[in-house]
Amino acid sequence: MTPAGAPAAIAAPPRWRQARATVARHLDYGADHRWLDLDVPAPFGAPEPGQFVELLLAPPSPVVLPRPMSVASVRERDGGLTLGFLYAAVGNGTRALAALPAGAAVDVLGPLGHGFPLARAGTPVLIAGGRGVAPLLFAAEALARAGRRCELLFGARDRARLVGLERARAQIVAMGGRLHLATDDGSEGHEGDVVGLLDALARGLGERLVIHSCGPHAMLGAVARWAAEHDVEAHVAMESVMACGTGVCRGCPLPRSAARRAAFREAETPSLLGNREFAMCCTEGPVFDARDLDWEHIE
Repeated sequence: MTPAGAPAAIAAPPRWRQARATVARHLDYGADHRWLDLDVPAPFGAPEPGQFVELLLAPPSPVVLPRPMSVASVRERDGGLTLGFLYAAVGNGTRALAALPAGAAVDVLGPLGHGFPLARAGTPVLIAGGRGVAPLLFAAEALARAGRRCELLFGARDRARLVGLERARAQIVAMGGRLHLATDDGSEGHEGDVVGLLDALARGLGERLVIHSCGPHAMLGAVARWAAEHDVEAHVAMESVMACGTGVCRGCPLPRSAARRAAFREAETPSLLGNREFAMCCTEGPVFDARDLDWEHIE
């Protein structure tokens, strides 16, 4: 784990590229969510769990800018990859995306950002809120391929918002992991939030825990505070307005913690990263060490 006082990491050379993808299938996933599979031609690098891509709809479209989408699955196929995405149609762009039939074209830029550091030693504890479960199931698959078992803690306000619960249950069981559920109203699993569930389970999960988490920012802030209080390593997947995905537009700043600001080295930082006060979500994240962010100023 990088010490909190260490300088900001130097970004590796980008390996992203743009490609014209094709909608392979589009399914109702329940709880007002959709599952999208895109066939992307070679050469296109396989995203790692926690990375994202930018999707741009072909004109005519109600939106001009692309939409950042966390990758939920990657499958190799003849001639390229099939990338899977779980999303809710909540704005003009995602509603237009939801209307695309099989065979429609979508421009894809990626893979972008930094994913979860799954090679870290310790017991992997994956903490999901709502549709944040999708990239964590992707992470669980990567861990299983490496011969490692994980613990998945999955929380939501109620059972209906445990998006894709049966799929999550089947996948985790097949990979030899364990699924633990929490709902605020007690309609499934632990009654209370997922951090309360973490607190109840922590002693039985192993001596050294490594948390990888994805979900609403309020949940991630609670995870970060719990991890700091218990001296546990935690990595969080953040969201922001990532219009370009490459650090050019400067539209996705997240406030750095005091420790990270104190350690910042301006002269050693590539121009597409942030500055002393703010990190760029797209190039320095979207997965961050939880200690690197100022949780008192993140909405």
